[in-house]
Amino acid sequence: MVLPPSSRKVLLVLLALVALGLSLRLPYYGGPNLYGLQAQSWLEGRLDVPGPVEDLSLYGDRYYVAFPPFPALVVLPVVALTGHEHVPYRAVALVLAGFVAWVAWRVLRRLDIPEADRPWLVAALLAGTAFWFCVVQSEAVWFLAHVVAVMCSLLALEEALGPARGARAGLWAGLAFLSRQLCVYLIPFILWVVWWRHAEEGRRRQVREGALAIVLVGVCGGVYLLLNALRFGDPFNTGYAGMPLEDFLAARVERYGLFHPAYVPFNFFHMFLEGPHFHFGGKRMLAPVGIDGMGTSLTLASPFLFVALAALPERRLRWAAWAMVGLCLVHMLHYYNNGWVQLNAQRFSLDFLPVLWVLMALGTRHVDARWWKALVAWSIGLNVFVLALLPVLGRALRKL
Repeated sequence: MVLPPSSRKVLLVLLALVALGLSLRLPYYGGPNLYGLQAQSWLEGRLDVPGPVEDLSLYGDRYYVAFPPFPALVVLPVVALTGHEHVPYRAVALVLAGFVAWVAWRVLRRLDIPEADRPWLVAALLAGTAFWFCVVQSEAVWFLAHVVAVMCSLLALEEALGPARGARAGLWAGLAFLSRQLCVYLIPFILWVVWWRHAEEGRRRQVREGALAIVLVGVCGGVYLLLNALRFGDPFNTGYAGMPLEDFLAARVERYGLFHPAYVPFNFFHMFLEGPHFHFGGKRMLAPVGIDGMGTSLTLASPFLFVALAALPERRLRWAAWAMVGLCLVHMLHYYNNGWVQLNAQRFSLDFLPVLWVLMALGTRHVDARWWKALVAWSIGLNVFVLALLPVLGRALRKL
């Protein structure tokens, strides 16, 4: 019996909800959510937070959250109502994910993507990338920041590709930076798109909207510099040097520092070549018990992203987008940490993924739909298996 299209859609939605429900049972990784901890301290009139806690920075005799502050502002109202220990972070992340889906749909509409293709592309972004893992893990440490940064990046893209109001586009790009530092590379791209969108309206309009965007970005940057100065005595001290490290990360930084070309081979392999590495346990090493926390490459986990290579928008816009992705990628390849811990994903890729996803969406115009939709289905299916089914399978086969 062949189900009608409407019934197939209902079935797919139900299966997606089941997979989401199963994945939400995945134990979250380590320590408390640092943004909730920071929000609680703000409510108490302090910049420092109680410690020691994983990934806090120690300066003098006080602990600080060195990461950019906007995610803490996002959860501040909930923390004020419940206290940071009782915030339902996964529920907050799911609400934000729903909003991300809505904004992503609007971006696709700005790009004139056919309506029939939009559900596939929104699902690819939310369920075929590291985004899903970060939603599931949003209780812990720093994962919520990725959800917030993707949201702000998409809002900046939607504004820049639409009415291109400089103030709003600059604000959202600045808030993306205040969520994840490497979103700094989004800022010049958004400024360029705003400038480009007003090219036919005269130089005066271009300068006005560009200046407004720069002012709002500058305000966001000024907030970060002021916060650094108040916490660490220097506006350009981000506090990362005060973050205690252990094991191989400590050995890396002790030898090479936070950034060094020595990290490129390891990061490149995991970004582009590493497959899902499953661990087996039990007396006979036959029970699947988990997957390597170093993550899976984009090539194997989210191959649909390479459809971006077929994108043919206006030439200068295309080069600006690839420059943003490339600069962000080169920066993170030189970093001492590739995003560990992460499952079936490279979570740092979310810093450039909204722009790459826009290119991918444009690339679908020039690739057979059967091929790119098959790649999306593979990406989502692998995430379902790793995040939802593998933990259940591991428990079922634990006796092997």
